[in-house]
Amino acid sequence: MAIEGQNQDALEAWRLLKPNTEFAVKELSLALENPDESPAALLETYLFAKRALAQSMQMLLRSQLPDSCVEFYELRARIQDEMHSRFSEHVPEQYLKVPYGTKANEELFAVLHRGLGSPVDNALLRAINADDVHTERRIRELRELGLDITSTTVNGRQHYTLGSLELDGSRIRELVVKAIGKSKVLSEKEKDEMSARLS
Repeated sequence: MAIEGQNQDALEAWRLLKPNTEFAVKELSLALENPDESPAALLETYLFAKRALAQSMQMLLRSQLPDSCVEFYELRARIQDEMHSRFSEHVPEQYLKVPYGTKANEELFAVLHRGLGSPVDNALLRAINADDVHTERRIRELRELGLDITSTTVNGRQHYTLGSLELDGSRIRELVVKAIGKSKVLSEKEKDEMSARLS
């Protein structure tokens, strides 16, 4: 029976991955128990288990999130509207696109939003990205969108908190300036002049 709020596709993927994960964990346990296991073999078994766990735990966590995070798209629409209302008379449309709309950004936002106002363990945030080393970069990108995301240490572990869905308006100007700065067709002088028109 489907449970409301569960992503059924991700739940099914988790169920398919679970046997391989169980096998990987058992193999690691056996390797650890074996006093004659070589360091190289132990490390190889660990890496196999780590990859299997990262993939299956990502799917397990995804199964607890909506397939599409409505709040993430509403937030991006608000940013887009503000970009247009403030800057459409000053810069071309191509510099008024909201960045950071990847699935990784969306899923990180969804996990933070689920715990709105409460610290979320960085390890859990890494789990939704299959233990990707760029998780912190994706969180910085969410901050660049103007979100109130703070970092704290709880019991010696790093946590992130999404304080609210209010946006820092000054960050929206910075997004446009950054887009202008990345242009391949504008000269440095044109970039400076265009950025100076933004208020």
